[in-house]
Amino acid sequence: MKKPYIILIIVTVFAMFLAGFYYERMHIKSNKEIWISYNYTKFGKNEISFKPMYIERQSGINQLEEIFLYSKIIDHPTVDLAKYDIQLSFKSPVDQSVEYSSLLWFTKSGAIIKLNGFNGFRSVNIDNAESIKKIIKYTEF
Repeated sequence: MKKPYIILIIVTVFAMFLAGFYYERMHIKSNKEIWISYNYTKFGKNEISFKPMYIERQSGINQLEEIFLYSKIIDHPTVDLAKYDIQLSFKSPVDQSVEYSSLLWFTKSGAIIKLNGFNGFRSVNIDNAESIKKIIKYTEF
């Protein structure tokens, strides 16, 4: 074979690899589902109903997990623990098992997070609280 054909074949294979990689990266589906429940007991109703939240890209779920896991640990939260704002559950879409669940209280200075299964509470600043609201499409009552 001639040298130009070998170079052309190498460039074509490399271009196909990059195109496939780009396509997969842009169209990757999330490997977790988020289920959300608002705390209706604050309004006199005694009901909990979880609804799945559609988050189009895995990066949103990754950002949410990073905010949760890298938040600051606090000893004594200054919120009414019975009146949380929302409950989030991270589920596997394959077998519908709950990976972990959390309670959130939104405050003027950010948010307080209680990761169920872990001891203690965590706090995030106002920017991270706004990011959480944006990712989960939070509606305030």
